[in-house]
Amino acid sequence: MDTASWYEYFSTMEARGNSRCYEDWAAGIASDDELLALIRTLPDEKQQPNLILASARYVGIEPEGFSQFREDFIESWESIRAVAMMRRTQTNEVGRCATLLPILCGLQQPLALLEVGASAGLCLYPDRYNYQYNDDAPIHSTTAGGPLLRCTT
Repeated sequence: MDTASWYEYFSTMEARGNSRCYEDWAAGIASDDELLALIRTLPDEKQQPNLILASARYVGIEPEGFSQFREDFIESWESIRAVAMMRRTQTNEVGRCATLLPILCGLQQPLALLEVGASAGLCLYPDRYNYQYNDDAPIHSTTAGGPLLRCTT
């Protein structure tokens, strides 16, 4: 999927009904050659609509109409680019279990987990993954062969 199509898809299928601002911004970007050219200077994995739009908000672009957003985006591009290059999205990824494990271990056992989200239940089994925090020795799961989740604290 090319960048313009990705932003159009994001606008109509992901942001619509969830964020009017992101819906409008993504639709505007999808049809704006200058903004698309800026975004295409990033590595493919950094061109994600949710990452770029969140980076724009992070650097202070206010939720406003597309024409003002466009002006602010161009003016703030270097800052947006820097944030996008430093950050990544972690949507539906089991890696977030690494942040939950220390808390879960401190709770009275046994636990029953309920996942409310779109992770297909992957975060319901934190005991099936192996963890490594920083350069410490890995913490092995109760079941053999689970993937190793690395976490920098």
